[in-house]
Amino acid sequence: MMLARLRKKGTVEVFDRAPRVKGRIPQMLRQLRELIRYFRTVRRSPGIGLYVALSGGLGQVIDALYVLVARAYRKRIFVHHHSFTYINKSTLISKLLFSLLRDATHIVLSQGMAAALADRYQLDRRTIQVVSNAAFYGPPRDIARTQSDVKTPMRIGFLSNISFDKGFVEFFAVLKDLGRLAVPYSAYVAGPVAPTARSTFDRLLGGASRVDYVGPLYDDAKEQFYQRLDIFLFPTKYVNEADPLVIHEAIRSGVHVIACARGAIPELLAHGAGLAFDQSAFVKAAVSAISKFSSDRATLLRAQQLSLAQAQRLQAGAQAHLTHVISQMLAEV
Repeated sequence: MMLARLRKKGTVEVFDRAPRVKGRIPQMLRQLRELIRYFRTVRRSPGIGLYVALSGGLGQVIDALYVLVARAYRKRIFVHHHSFTYINKSTLISKLLFSLLRDATHIVLSQGMAAALADRYQLDRRTIQVVSNAAFYGPPRDIARTQSDVKTPMRIGFLSNISFDKGFVEFFAVLKDLGRLAVPYSAYVAGPVAPTARSTFDRLLGGASRVDYVGPLYDDAKEQFYQRLDIFLFPTKYVNEADPLVIHEAIRSGVHVIACARGAIPELLAHGAGLAFDQSAFVKAAVSAISKFSSDRATLLRAQQLSLAQAQRLQAGAQAHLTHVISQMLAEV
């Protein structure tokens, strides 16, 4: 997403570090060719800076080679952090890499991520810029939601890669408890099913009532999915969860979100946009919240309005921060 924005504003040369070929030797040769091409580009382009979307694991070894070349030629370095992998736990590689990045500009997804990164690697907070993923969306539409009747089923959704880490088992557990309490609901599940989760997902789906699995969704179909929901559940257990796009998409449609408190999620759901709970408390807390919303639709409507207001607030602030960062990246030096 950042690459697309940069290309709209200036000239960008891309050096692809992703694995594109099979086999260790072909992959090493491909990475070496890209690095040599970068070295030649740096030598002939005095004003060029380096932008790195930092890898989360061993890919940091490749990242470090580009950083070394950039530092050798005194180039400005901008590092974009999309993962909590090396923030939650540092490795020898990440420690060595960050020793080369003391004076780089670091782009993170939230204030909490900024604080954790600075604390983990002893960075100067002044080198860190916060740009939420909300920056890469247009302004949310002002959706006019109306108060539903208490007899109308609560419309509850889940959209993600359907894997154990993303919490689909907990989603079905919430539905099961709502059924026991006779809370009326209609549930909708979307997303591709991971092969390792297929048998469990099929079993839970087959044993559930009032659940519609609609498969993977994209573009307009995804937007329409959110618009039909009252509540979006995201019980993620993924240890390195950062700033999930699905939550941004949900609140942009005026959907109230109940999620596990991972990464930047609690900050994303601030100002009443949603509820974030510890993983161990999620099912019980989500059932309690949905039950209250079901019996008090005025409170549900207010919660949905707060979700949309937070989306508007996040987008406006993040867009301004993104514009500032891009101007720094493309500035002549």
